[in-house]
Amino acid sequence: MDYSIYFIPTPIGNLEDITLRALNTLKEVDIIACEDTRESKKLLDYYKIDKPLTSYHKFNEITKSQAIIEEVKKGKTYGVITDQGMPGISDPGHILIKKCIKEKVSYTILPGASAIITALVGSGLSNDKFSYYGFIPKKTSEKNIYYQKLIDEDKTSIILDTPHNFENTIKDFKKIFPQRRLALAREISKKFEEYKLMKIEDIKIEELTLKGEFVLILEKGEKKEKSIVDYKEEILNLVNEGKRTKEIVKEIQKKSKLNKNEIYDYVLQISKNNK
Repeated sequence: MDYSIYFIPTPIGNLEDITLRALNTLKEVDIIACEDTRESKKLLDYYKIDKPLTSYHKFNEITKSQAIIEEVKKGKTYGVITDQGMPGISDPGHILIKKCIKEKVSYTILPGASAIITALVGSGLSNDKFSYYGFIPKKTSEKNIYYQKLIDEDKTSIILDTPHNFENTIKDFKKIFPQRRLALAREISKKFEEYKLMKIEDIKIEELTLKGEFVLILEKGEKKEKSIVDYKEEILNLVNEGKRTKEIVKEIQKKSKLNKNEIYDYVLQISKNNK
């Protein structure tokens, strides 16, 4: 084989969502590293592939990555798969890729099924530019930072959430951007596949089926230009540093589309009040 490690996408629902190249590679590698050996065995049994499996998940990603690197240096070839979709996105595959680069181990990524791209296309929202935000954090402090980024985001956002947390997520979204639209892509490529696009303030939890795997696609926000007041603290710091009014005006002009005279008058006002 041409590479030491192959990152192989697996079906995100329908077991037939896999490429011929992926199947042939799974048959040829020496060992397959996977998140859940029981889940992966269902796929391999379906295609009559008999290969040794080894667990590689977020609880052993550091030690296991090193062990895999050591094995491939001895001549073994590895296939790396996730339970569903593209390995390396929101799973330990990313850790192994960084190790491959550091240790100069050859690897390749096979193209294939990806829930986040499929959901984005199916959402009907703008996809010429988009941002991937991954799972919503559990800690309140981290969640607040995450939400603030979504508020300021001027591109369509791809978000991962769990069915049991979705109700809380919608309560939060209704408070911070009720007018934006949200697409829910559920059970992609499975029997009960569903796409729903709704204005957030109109979403009724009781009317939704919150089962299975799903992806959220959030409509982009409108980027708001800062007003002169938003620069107050920065201007105060520059005044206290002894910067001249003309220097401060130039500094703020570089970062904004504010009128020169407006900045000048505001700096004079702050300088006067600061005495």
